[in-house]
Amino acid sequence: MKKAMVFLLFILIWIGVKAASGLSLVDWINQSFLVGIISLLVWAIMVIFQSGFLSLFFKGFRIIGSMAAPKPRAMERTDQLVEADHRFQSFKKAMAAKLVVLAFLIGSSSIAVSICGLILY
Repeated sequence: MKKAMVFLLFILIWIGVKAASGLSLVDWINQSFLVGIISLLVWAIMVIFQSGFLSLFFKGFRIIGSMAAPKPRAMERTDQLVEADHRFQSFKKAMAAKLVVLAFLIGSSSIAVSICGLILY
């Protein structure tokens, strides 16, 4: 229910942008479509990173980078402390999950607005 309310809120924001900005209908449709496509692209990238699909690829580059420029011991200890902090790790995961949902809602509502605008045009 909360996600549906956020979805409708973004649609109302787009309607408010149209009313307040004085854009032509075509410009408004184009801008909402562009924001929607960019938001859905961000959503897709975040979902791919969260799934761990590219983790092996990035791990290889991290190994190559550590051979080229090794980390100081203090930085390694700091990285270990950050990885051991379970509250911080859970906060990062929860925030990333909220950002994924937000990017999807912004993208889908913007695309829905642009499609409705095209129907009215």
